[in-house]
Amino acid sequence: MEPARYYSLRRLSPYQGTVQVVECPGFRAMSADGERWRVQFLNQRTRFSTYAVWRDDGQGSLIETARTAPIVQALRARPALPFPLADSLELWLLDARERLPLALLAATLPERTPSRAVTPVWRAALAGDDAFHAPSLGAAGASPIPHRAVLDRCVQRAAGAQPVAQWFRRTPDGGGVGLDSAGLEARLRGRRLDAADFPELLLRTEWQTEAERNLVHDYHDWHAPQLLTHTGLSPAVRARLERAACRQASRLYRVRNLLPEVLDPEAVRVALVEAVIRQSA
Repeated sequence: MEPARYYSLRRLSPYQGTVQVVECPGFRAMSADGERWRVQFLNQRTRFSTYAVWRDDGQGSLIETARTAPIVQALRARPALPFPLADSLELWLLDARERLPLALLAATLPERTPSRAVTPVWRAALAGDDAFHAPSLGAAGASPIPHRAVLDRCVQRAAGAQPVAQWFRRTPDGGGVGLDSAGLEARLRGRRLDAADFPELLLRTEWQTEAERNLVHDYHDWHAPQLLTHTGLSPAVRARLERAACRQASRLYRVRNLLPEVLDPEAVRVALVEAVIRQSA
């Protein structure tokens, strides 16, 4: 029998955190918090369909049978969370000036075949989700349009009137090799970029104006709890995200099992205690 496979993926377009994945022949289990696992089975159409829920505490709906035993055993024997990010095939929206990565649109497993036809449109949040509030834009309600829409327009301006996106196969050193896409300029196909050419988070942090830089900074701070579940963050970025996440105690609590490391354990502990007290209240 093939061994179980353990990895994590980023949920993108727009970004919605990470999901942990356990795979074994015929089954897949996915979790956004490391506690509740949605178990799916491979149906006759070679698609995964939801089957049941499995939990460590036995409160799930999955019944262990001869058929489900492999996925149950794989879940019980899983390594420490979070699993390494495995979606190293990335689709980036390119900036109009230098055609360098601007905003992450999608990511998938390296063995997948990327679509040559891509939609070069980035969104800060799901349609109708106006929860993103950027302190740099003033008090809540100060902006006549949702802050997510302000950021959308900022990214659209940087991408230009005719936006272009490109798939990159990321390499172990952090760089990447550009792949072909429909309508892509010939000079961009097969190019190799250094690690410094790729934003560490979701968006480029270097912008022409201070207002744009602050807006992107606020956006990453808003996603700080989810971004902390990423493996491979630099210490400086992780420290900054920890500070921002501790100001969002409830959201940090939801992903507490998925933090690969903690630089300030005391601050995080205080935030998690705060979240528990709020839940109790």
